Amino acid sequence: MAILLKNDDVVVRLERAGERYTASRFDWNGLVSSARYQGTEMLGQEKPLFQRNPAKFGRGLHNEFGIKECVGYDDCKIGEWFPKIGTGWLKKDDKPYFFYNNYDREPLTFEDSSDGDNAFVFVCDSGERNGYSYRYTKRITLMDSGFSITYTLENRGIKTIETDEYVHNFLCIDGKRMGPGYELEFPWKIEDADLIEENDPDGVLVRSGKRMFFSGATKGQFYLGGLSEGKTEKDGLGASWRLSRAGLYIAETGNFVPSGVHVWGWKHVISPEIFFSFSVGSGETISWEREYTMGRG
Repeated sequence: MAILLKNDDVVVRLERAGERYTASRFDWNGLVSSARYQGTEMLGQEKPLFQRNPAKFGRGLHNEFGIKECVGYDDCKIGEWFPKIGTGWLKKDDKPYFFYNNYDREPLTFEDSSDGDNAFVFVCDSGERNGYSYRYTKRITLMDSGFSITYTLENRGIKTIETDEYVHNFLCIDGKRMGPGYELEFPWKIEDADLIEENDPDGVLVRSGKRMFFSGATKGQFYLGGLSEGKTEKDGLGASWRLSRAGLYIAETGNFVPSGVHVWGWKHVISPEIFFSFSVGSGETISWEREYTMGRG
């Protein structure tokens, strides 16, 4: 049964662990799968229409921990289990970790509960293996023009948890494909010379100051890696972006300094990704927050 948080302008749909997504990449612990502002859908999906499978691929605001190096992967032997936070215990194979592989998975313990009419709380307990153990809580709270997601990770093991987290932010305003009319803005000036990777197969990505937009329709997948390279808070660096089209916008703001900012997209979706890197020692707890707002203007 769908979980809905709503007011006069905003309707947010949440999914429980295992409700649809059952693969080994993204976080299971509560998903914002739909966000509507005054009736208009603001979120999209990883795959084009005829390739979609909600059990395997990303949707909405799917987040992920440790996309490059999973916690504990180097600490265990082939055939043993390492922790993918919020997803499960994954079985190590004989190759380097790759986020897109579908690993054998042993489940975590998930619980969820409402906290009044405007908030829902998802809790994940890992149990203990190889010195790793954690409790991970995600609280999603409705606001007047959006919602916030608060993450809390308690390290209950004896080993330090050092990793990163980001939200893939599968965005698509009113179902409209990527092309002229979309504009993505950051709080700092985008410098092409600072990018660590650029893939623009259709040659339609345009950068001007703090903005990124399209000179034509996209067909292939595109990627801009390292938009925050060399930037500091003096340059305006912050955990935020704003996507607009036809007078509607959706924006994200985090309460942390980003460790990396990248943009991925395809003909039907765009994903600004803000990474938060952290280290939490045994017995310690860390929290961070992302706030999403939607509106006109």
